[in-house]
Amino acid sequence: MNKAAKLIHIETVKQQPVALPKKISNPIDYYIILFICDILSLFISLFFACILRDFLNHIFLSLPKFSIYPEGIKLLFSYWLFLPLLLSLFFHRLYDKRLPFWEEIREVYSALFSGFMFLYALIFLTKHSSEISRLTVGLWLIFSFFFVPAIRYVLKNLLFSFKRYTLNTLIIGSGVIGQSLARTLKEEKYLGYRVVAFLDEKASITRKPKNIKVFYTLECLPRLVRLMQIECIFIAAPNLSLSRLVEVYTLSQRLVKEVFIIPEFYSLGILNADIACFLNQKIFAIRTQNKSFALFNKILKRFLDIILVIVSLPLVLPLLVLISIAIKLDSPGPIFFRHLRLGEKGKVFYLWKFRTMYTDSDKMFENYLKQNPEAASEWYRFRKLRHDPRITRVGRFLRRFSLDELPQIFNILRGEMSWVGPRPITLEEYELYYQEQGAFYFSVKPGLTGLWQVSGRNLLPFEERIHLDVWYVLNWSFWLDFIILIRTVGAVLSAKGSF
Repeated sequence: MNKAAKLIHIETVKQQPVALPKKISNPIDYYIILFICDILSLFISLFFACILRDFLNHIFLSLPKFSIYPEGIKLLFSYWLFLPLLLSLFFHRLYDKRLPFWEEIREVYSALFSGFMFLYALIFLTKHSSEISRLTVGLWLIFSFFFVPAIRYVLKNLLFSFKRYTLNTLIIGSGVIGQSLARTLKEEKYLGYRVVAFLDEKASITRKPKNIKVFYTLECLPRLVRLMQIECIFIAAPNLSLSRLVEVYTLSQRLVKEVFIIPEFYSLGILNADIACFLNQKIFAIRTQNKSFALFNKILKRFLDIILVIVSLPLVLPLLVLISIAIKLDSPGPIFFRHLRLGEKGKVFYLWKFRTMYTDSDKMFENYLKQNPEAASEWYRFRKLRHDPRITRVGRFLRRFSLDELPQIFNILRGEMSWVGPRPITLEEYELYYQEQGAFYFSVKPGLTGLWQVSGRNLLPFEERIHLDVWYVLNWSFWLDFIILIRTVGAVLSAKGSF
């Protein structure tokens, strides 16, 4: 135990019960600024909705009359229209909870949808439907889905750049999970948690992080909370015994407002979990559901796949033509390449891609691996080569931005693939890597994009891709698919991890 920890330990034994820290979590101006920000976001959304509604009136002459003045101005200053939306944001606890970015967006969308449904009912019940354009209100909802989270994102990143609005955070447990959590909280600036110390009975930390103190006795917790003005505690110490965990958790609840427990079973499918409470025996249970197995979800996902293909065709078809011409001009051979892959329930299908390799690539590849043992090792680990001699000039560009995958929209139309899912694998890859994990892979359709594409792409070892595929199946939801699709755009444009 170092001298600082010994000193704090001695003072802890002597002192009386410690009061809560003087620094107030989330000062009142934080709530006021966030509330004003949401009002401004809704006002801007309504303003753009009125502009678009006026524009549509000039195109579709059959629509009821609407113009910015006076109808639009009247809507913008009808303050009672904003109340249901703000109340819905309040009741979804979007002012007193700090959530990760994507989780907050989901809560914001849920709150806005509920608020607008209530607003529609209010307009109907108060007999204002003849005065208020319902189409404008619908457009208001669509613009709100963009402006409310976008402005919140900018504002929170700005606020949390000041120490006044960040929460001093202590992590109990300095092992692998604790250190990973510290890195996550540092990267997730949108949360506003500032890790100031680790507390652990075992000196398990490999490298002391910058500006973070490390203490080695749990007995100094009360004193540490007061001296460092700790406002939030994360317990990430899976090695603690149950009795010790209960003791630390109970003490932490008395000292700070927010306490998080990080379980070690992060590989399990608990993204869709909730808590069931059996009051008679004071028993809590974590209830999980594998939503990817539900027939209704499969049907709805298939319907959404087809709709998304139809919507994307006007953009994709010209690209298909241009890429086909470029491939033909670059090297001799066919435009498309097809390869046998394994799909849902183990069914074999032909995966379609743009040809990115020379036609005699197989013999070239065999010789290259024999002459380059390091490349053979890289191939076995990643199933990709950073400097693959088989790839053409156009092919390298297509692979960099994943444009070679575009023909797979026809696999989606045929029902062999989905937009999001595990990447389709070959029989060889299944036999080499998947083994007992194959049941998870075969339970869903493979996807054009997936979790590993937005988590590092080709920089990830194949074993890690399998872990991500299993995690995706266990935690599947439509919201997770939506996040992966949005993040795919960023991953493709940045070309990070592509080779």
